Amino acid sequence: MSSRHKAAPRKPKAVKEASQRNASTSTLKLAGRAAAFLIIAGIASPVSQLNLSPVYGSIPASLHHQRALTVTAALAFIGRGGLKRILPSKAGDYIAVVAYWTPVLQFLLFKWSAQFGIDNGPFITEALTYLPLLFLCCFTTGTMLDSIDPSTFGLSPTVAEAVLPVASYGTVSSVSKIFGSILPGIVGTHVWFTRLGLQALIGSACAILSPSLITLLAFPAILHTLLANPHYPSDFAIGIANSTLHSKEQFKILARHESLTGYVSVLENEADNAFRLLRCDHSLLGGEWLVTEAAYKKGQKQVEPIFSVFVLLEAVRLVEPPADVAPTPDSSKSALVIGLGVGTAPNALISHGINTTIVELDPVVHHYASKYFALSPNHTAVIDDAVRYVGEKSVTAPGSFNYIIHDVFTGGAEPVYLFTQEFFQGLHDLLTDDGVVAINYAGDLALGSTRLVLNTIHSVFPSCRLFRDSPRPETWKEGDPDFINMVVFCVKQDRGLGVTGIRFREAREEDWRGSIARQNFLMPKRNLEIRFEVMDEERGGRVMRRKDVGELEKFHKEGAKSHWRIMRTVLPDAVWEVW
Repeated sequence: MSSRHKAAPRKPKAVKEASQRNASTSTLKLAGRAAAFLIIAGIASPVSQLNLSPVYGSIPASLHHQRALTVTAALAFIGRGGLKRILPSKAGDYIAVVAYWTPVLQFLLFKWSAQFGIDNGPFITEALTYLPLLFLCCFTTGTMLDSIDPSTFGLSPTVAEAVLPVASYGTVSSVSKIFGSILPGIVGTHVWFTRLGLQALIGSACAILSPSLITLLAFPAILHTLLANPHYPSDFAIGIANSTLHSKEQFKILARHESLTGYVSVLENEADNAFRLLRCDHSLLGGEWLVTEAAYKKGQKQVEPIFSVFVLLEAVRLVEPPADVAPTPDSSKSALVIGLGVGTAPNALISHGINTTIVELDPVVHHYASKYFALSPNHTAVIDDAVRYVGEKSVTAPGSFNYIIHDVFTGGAEPVYLFTQEFFQGLHDLLTDDGVVAINYAGDLALGSTRLVLNTIHSVFPSCRLFRDSPRPETWKEGDPDFINMVVFCVKQDRGLGVTGIRFREAREEDWRGSIARQNFLMPKRNLEIRFEVMDEERGGRVMRRKDVGELEKFHKEGAKSHWRIMRTVLPDAVWEVW
């Protein structure tokens, strides 16, 4: 071969290695961006649920969520080959736009919640907000991974085609669950950790990951969120909300905060028969009739509880002690209240000189009860999980309380661990020998969940009586739903079953304290007593222990949906939709 046909010189080894390093770096950056989009999609999942909860409640909002997430992610990954011919080449640039427009779309869709209904509303809302974001994140991730040589990760093309979509979905699902468990502990601690603040963070993260002029399409949505969305956490947004509520329904928001148990707010109705309410998500924790000029003319001289069940709970004081026990003055007694609400029952106990301890999980609820509902400061406040408190206190200080009030229902789903046999046993141990417990439970006696809870209560407390807070409607007929608040009064010692075991003394003037509501509702009424046949385990009845809480959770779906429908008859739709 002549010198004119010499072979081209080989690249130096250092240049080749540098080229390989650059390729590996580029691959890792691409894989990192893909993973970041999956993490954002996972974080956006519980944030979407959080935004639905004030309008639909947390449980109804979650009913179709996981299934819709799975189907959407699968369509994006499996169908990305054909979708590449339809969708823009840089579909990822639109993710930030979708994220920023989500609060606007939710604001508009929430106004249709009554028309959509509890069965379809949450899914329709997410189908137009979260699911498009999820789809674009998964599709963009899939196209990124397609451009990566699978051998970089030691995978063959065939294995990569199967493994990468599964791993991607697993990332979204895992991040969703992890962040969902973290979220209650951080929500409301900063403006960025509020419902709309988190959505803004998601939009900003997407814009940073995929910078593009297309993001300018989100500018109107950002302006709407800051200047016109009543859900934004600012005083200006509260003014917008109040303008809408007052013009439509004569309501106004006095205070609101996003907290670990949900969206908590204080509402006031400004009609002649004015009242004030404490709300948590799509549920009411309590309320009071205010003393207006019109109310005063009708004989109301003080604020009165709206809901009779909270007055009925106070009848725990009226249970007579055993015949061989001398009565003890209230000033020498102690009470434990689990679940605060607006403080109706604990305020009554405190007013009678009873040393009262309140266990409340949510510090915002305690703050609002003190500031807006005149909760007496003369109590011991325990801001903690009641399961932990009762578990520890029942061991270290058994027999501490003469009275216990258990009132923790919210949103159509009871906190299941507060209705287990172990928890009731802790309450049993905390009672004095002649002590009494009053348990508020909301449900339908025809449902298995109610039977399960009542059986569990009776498995620990030998003698109980059960009262509903109001009679059935005249239009009620056999087979109709009968979702009610009921109070179960139980004693620690076996005094015989049924009406022979527990007797109530007559309520007197000093029990009423000038309250019209107490004159009407404090004394348990025979015509509202419910005869419930206890089925112990020997007769086939089921009892719920900690390991069995899944049995009660099975009934939450229908219970929460029923509760939603009831709440929509209690307050106008606009009150729930505007927050």
